[in-house]
Amino acid sequence: MMTKDGRLRLCAVVAAVALLAGCGGLLEVSDPSRFTDADLDLALEAVANGAEGEFHGAIDDVIYYSALLGDEWQHTGTWALWDDADHGRIRYAQSSADFTMNNLLRARFAAQDAEARFRRVLGAGAASSPLMAQVLTVEGLIDLILAENYCEAPAGQGTAAISDVEMYRQALTELQNAQAVGKASGPRVRAQGDTVDYALVAQAGTARANLFLGNYVEARAAAQGVPTAFSYGAVYTENARRNDIVFLATAGFNKAGGMREKWWSQVDTVRSMLIDPFTGERDPRVPIRHDPGVVGVDGITPFYSQWKYQGLNSRIEVIGGREMRLIEAEVAWRNGDYPGAMAILNALRADVGLSAVANPGTQDGVFNVLLHERFAENFMEAHRTNDLYRFNLTAAFVARGDFDSPTAGGKSSPNRATKFPLSQLEAINNPEIADNVNERCSPHL
Repeated sequence: MMTKDGRLRLCAVVAAVALLAGCGGLLEVSDPSRFTDADLDLALEAVANGAEGEFHGAIDDVIYYSALLGDEWQHTGTWALWDDADHGRIRYAQSSADFTMNNLLRARFAAQDAEARFRRVLGAGAASSPLMAQVLTVEGLIDLILAENYCEAPAGQGTAAISDVEMYRQALTELQNAQAVGKASGPRVRAQGDTVDYALVAQAGTARANLFLGNYVEARAAAQGVPTAFSYGAVYTENARRNDIVFLATAGFNKAGGMREKWWSQVDTVRSMLIDPFTGERDPRVPIRHDPGVVGVDGITPFYSQWKYQGLNSRIEVIGGREMRLIEAEVAWRNGDYPGAMAILNALRADVGLSAVANPGTQDGVFNVLLHERFAENFMEAHRTNDLYRFNLTAAFVARGDFDSPTAGGKSSPNRATKFPLSQLEAINNPEIADNVNERCSPHL
């Protein structure tokens, strides 16, 4: 018989696997309490899908907190934790995003547990198993997201915390391993009939990790091998696991978080799109909806809704080919190849019907185009806050009032946080991490 903890883990797996494969009879048993580890060994596909589903279930929560800490969103409701993130009042033991790290860590453990199971059951065959490629990719992507959003995190279950830079390095190694297994196994055909090339997902991940580590030659090489049309996304459903960005902060649902006031004047409220700052054209990559007179849950703030995700089952891109083109453009910019950078950015703009932007011909001028294009292409995907951090822009944006909301009377903290700190719950339960506010990053001020 399974232990209580074992049954709880099984429930999590069953719930998560519904996102990717449905239960469809695979996990139908007359007495769920008799579902043993041996049974899971015979349901390896469900184990892999369950781990990936746990990962997908954590991404939407990371995105809305990241949007609040960055300059995409502001709090338009009555929740203290969201208000803290909105104003940059993020400190260890007072963090509004503890549970998002906890969700990612649980998903990582699910992937690691699946990896150990596959090695035990498949033996040498694990090195060429598409199921192994799937969970190794998930593990690497989770560490990549941890590094982007948190100043430190535990390296593994029950281990000491490491910095964001060290976490990028760990993610890079994991994704390289995933890519090797994915190449040996080939694309994975999942139960619902779709095909995922985890080797390509992992390769895209290595491009992002190398970029953020400053390995620009390697970043460009990895990015160049990923087609522009490629996309890997998180899957949601209307009931089993909803997209919480929609449920909590979107027109037609709850309205607890809307676009920052800095963007309001740049929105075409008739077409529900941001106006491109370079050409005055409407940018379909940044859909924003505002209905006249509609305010947020606070009853005060005009509500400008993100409109990229409109249904509870809206898919969220985790990584894709268009981001790879942005990586190539950034590397070109860093190398002083301004025509090359602008050519890549303008090709992305042409794909969505926007006119080209003339080459400014200067480092700062091309950077301004690159930064905006990263905002537009990666809108509401949890990358903007990290961009402000890695380009050292947060303090300058605070100084010019980009995080303030004059209409709602809100001002950003002058010492605005740039990343989230370690989860206190993790420190309390992890014997390798001291629960000491004076020793925790607070974070990158």
